Amino acid sequence: MQRSIVMNKKNALLIMAATGNYLFSVGNVLIGLKKHSPNMFDDIVIYTDETATEQDKETIQKIFPVTFKIYDFQIKNLKDRERLKYFSNMPYVRFEMLTYLDSYKKVFWFDSDFLITDDISGLLQYGNTGISMSIDLDPYPEGHGVHMFFIKNVPEYDMMAKAYASGLVIFSDKLKEPLKLRKYLYEKLDLYSGYIKYAEQGILQLMIEDFSLQVEEFPKLIYHAFPFEDKSKAKLIHLLDRTKPWQYYSGTAYDEWYENHKQWITLGGGEAFTFEGLLKQYQKYFYGQKRYQNILHMAYFDDCIRNILSSPNKASICDNETIIKDIGNYTKNKIRYWRYRLLSKITFGKKRRKYKQKRKELKARLKQVRAFLKGK
Repeated sequence: MQRSIVMNKKNALLIMAATGNYLFSVGNVLIGLKKHSPNMFDDIVIYTDETATEQDKETIQKIFPVTFKIYDFQIKNLKDRERLKYFSNMPYVRFEMLTYLDSYKKVFWFDSDFLITDDISGLLQYGNTGISMSIDLDPYPEGHGVHMFFIKNVPEYDMMAKAYASGLVIFSDKLKEPLKLRKYLYEKLDLYSGYIKYAEQGILQLMIEDFSLQVEEFPKLIYHAFPFEDKSKAKLIHLLDRTKPWQYYSGTAYDEWYENHKQWITLGGGEAFTFEGLLKQYQKYFYGQKRYQNILHMAYFDDCIRNILSSPNKASICDNETIIKDIGNYTKNKIRYWRYRLLSKITFGKKRRKYKQKRKELKARLKQVRAFLKGK
């Protein structure tokens, strides 16, 4: 008599992916995860490419024990591969999630540009239908649909079907034939690579329709909020475009990311590729706890600050471009201030009045710089 073998599955696996130069961002997510939800996952698998350094991989191992895997899949159509190269090939690692459902009850995907700000372990309750995602936008716009993920309509599909955000995906072992779904996803990707706009997102939507999958929606504004949405209850923020803290400084909104990044550097991780050149170019301008924020103020002043700072007071500071020179000369001006302060006490008459006036002016400029760098 043949005995059936029942496999004891683990509860939850996290999968992330990034090219070698983006492992600093993966590390940031994991530092946030360890800070707020350290026991959420049984295991973590990170897919990367051959450019990943041993230094960065060893640093990630100091945060959580992680299994690294190389992912070398490429879209067959060279024209479409070139068109979609902004996304690299890492978004398609989502398809590999389906290979782990024989060992885990639930498999999670996190994008590498997340900022975790609170306990997100409540996500473990989702995935009961086999797949869980959030709606693409909240509130959901009228006329929004799957068509947003394609550059042209895909024949015989409902292009107005509800659109889901793919930055955070949960698959569970409730899915039937997950390996069949994986094969389907890669086949559809090659078939419709000329249609897609955002890498894998549209292909996942086709799968939902073709297999009549019932998506269990988790609350977007708690677990997958975009920066332009209501973040008052957000525990996880998906940093997009100009809100990526390694590209632009958005006031004090995402300073926790910089705190995580400092920890990443302390642990031995490599500097963010966007910061490496800035560190060399503006090294003498770095000081204090907000060194990254300060440098981004300077490096992206012309094309960023005017779009980010919205209050009238901040706008008036931006219009005065001499603030940038004052940031660069902060240490020098500070020394000059103390010199004028001393001279205003040991001189008399016109000289004393002159030095007192210079001291007053420099004090105001130093105060303005400090307020600017603090995002006030």
